[in-house]
Amino acid sequence: MFVLESDALRVRIGQPDRPGEYGLTTEVHYDGDWLAASRIGSRPLDGLTPTQAGPGHLAGTGEGYRWRATITAQARGFWVEARLQADRAVAINPAMVLWLGTLDNLDDRQAHTWRQTILRAPTVNQQGLSGNDLAAGYLYDHATHIESICYFPADGFEWASNRFYHFTVREVMAYLPTGRYGLGLLPAMPGTLFSLNPGEHRFVWWFTQRHRSGMPSSWEAQHALLQALAPLLDVVPAAPPETIAWGEMAGRTLSDLRDEACWVQAGGHEGLRAYVRGSSALKRDEARSIELMTQLDVLWPLLLWQDEAHEPRAHAIIERIHQTLPLFDRPTLNYVANNFPAFPGDSFMDTWYFLENALIKLPWVAYLTGDETLRAMFFRALHGAQKLARHTNYLFPLFADAEQWQARGSLLNVSVGGLYAAGCVIAHQLSGGDADHLREAALALRTMHQLPPHQLTHEPQQLSFAAASASYLQQMGYEADTDWATMAADFVNLSLRMGYWAKDPAVPFYDPRGMFQACASLCYPAFKENVEVLVAWPELLRAGLGPVTLMAAFANLQRRHNYAFFDPYLPENLRRGPCPYVPYEDLATAEFEHTAKLGKELYGTGEVFWSALLFDALGRVDAPHVLCLCLDVPCLELRRLPPPALRSYLVYNPLPEAQHVTLRNTARTQALVIAPHSAEVVSFAESD
Repeated sequence: MFVLESDALRVRIGQPDRPGEYGLTTEVHYDGDWLAASRIGSRPLDGLTPTQAGPGHLAGTGEGYRWRATITAQARGFWVEARLQADRAVAINPAMVLWLGTLDNLDDRQAHTWRQTILRAPTVNQQGLSGNDLAAGYLYDHATHIESICYFPADGFEWASNRFYHFTVREVMAYLPTGRYGLGLLPAMPGTLFSLNPGEHRFVWWFTQRHRSGMPSSWEAQHALLQALAPLLDVVPAAPPETIAWGEMAGRTLSDLRDEACWVQAGGHEGLRAYVRGSSALKRDEARSIELMTQLDVLWPLLLWQDEAHEPRAHAIIERIHQTLPLFDRPTLNYVANNFPAFPGDSFMDTWYFLENALIKLPWVAYLTGDETLRAMFFRALHGAQKLARHTNYLFPLFADAEQWQARGSLLNVSVGGLYAAGCVIAHQLSGGDADHLREAALALRTMHQLPPHQLTHEPQQLSFAAASASYLQQMGYEADTDWATMAADFVNLSLRMGYWAKDPAVPFYDPRGMFQACASLCYPAFKENVEVLVAWPELLRAGLGPVTLMAAFANLQRRHNYAFFDPYLPENLRRGPCPYVPYEDLATAEFEHTAKLGKELYGTGEVFWSALLFDALGRVDAPHVLCLCLDVPCLELRRLPPPALRSYLVYNPLPEAQHVTLRNTARTQALVIAPHSAEVVSFAESD
């Protein structure tokens, strides 16, 4: 018997089940004693029989292959890394399971599962189809008071083409040869055998266990999951060579927006296209219509950026976009459509389009421009959205129709309640403080939070706007007996589960760490959603809400890795069409094998201006790996940018050594020493 320890977790390597067959069992330290956590032997791969063991390793052979696995302690858990050498093509079941206990064929169908708390992975869409984001699962066992977490890093699947198309992380119950249950990575396809070519293949996973006295909610389990995994994230960013600052990127994007390939004539009016003409291999750039999403995505951050940049070239573009907005008004329906020209049936909507466009971006543009027509459009749209909220008891649908403000189709998208709540928060400010708007926001957020997290994953930015709305309610002191701060953190944590935590060996030309799956089950990151998730974070971080260091790490990884969406930083053979500083929608992953095929998304171009505001146009540091995130960038709080001398920043050091940096903007300069792996809020206003 060989014993390894990692903080309060112990692994025993021995022969727990049958003589001659080795496995892993675990114990947790609690109240001065070591308690059994897993009583059945687990293997590095469930289909491989260990016949040899030593301190920190297991090994064995099979027909045509041999393998060896190491078990090493890290972050209060253990990595299990197996390397299999195949002499010829072999077929194995690559399931990796932490077996927890036995089943009695009675309790497992009743109280056993009813009292467990389980988080599966990756996240799923509203039809239950999984994606390719964070592959980490959680199981709380009420009988033993043990919580178990298993993580399967995305860069450990070079042996599996299309990776998470084939696998899910979930609980498992097996009845042969004996009844047992566990948590792990399991094939999701009917065929359980996986073919491996001759050569070496690496399989890797990590697990931890600990005692927990009370049964957690799914939100509490999610908090524990992310706390456990945060130390495993590789926080040091990579970057393409010769990148430029995001502030300079914004200037070049502005130049691209003057290119006529970005514009389309429709119904006697002119507006931005959805995709740059000549950039889509799938002909998405040929539509002869104007989308509201594109106009507002660019205009809102461009107006904020222009307040700082004072760029003469921006005026004409702002005016060209601004004049399109009344075209989308459907006043008889209290609705703002996404399309122009109008057509019969355009009252049918994808609810997140409507709520994000009409209830967040439109009133922001009205506020920044003083346009009373747009303000009236917003309040009419809010009235329509309120009808939909009440007709559905705040269980918002994926699709709806503004004719009767009723759900259409079979699916929900309850987390668009975060967008609805955000619109209500904005309405509270524009109305001079009407408390009815706060009541509506609170109803939507409470309804979201009543559901388990897996029922809330769709567009990741829906969760960020929900978090920002909860933060606003906390600041207003609304219903102080509600823990809005925890609710905000819970929504952020769920969005982080939609993030990419590891490199993807299938796409060596970019690093997806810090990016987000564009929509649940979509299986690729998109620039628009990546940055929109971050837009709410300055308000949250300024209020001290959410996992600050983990959020800073994700923001910093994105700051360095998002260049991959642009022509100058992509391999030349993938580039297509004009406007090199307009981002492509799609980057390939192991599951989604297309890069730059959909086209350059003008409806995600506003995020270049957001990136400039967040990362370096309002202040910067002189160390390339260190994050300087401006905390004055507004999301739901209707206000202009403060003057440079009054600005605040989050400065984050991802490196293992302290960093001496200089933080500067146009008014102030300050020398800082940032401790390793830490984030610090710096306020120039407080330094006076």
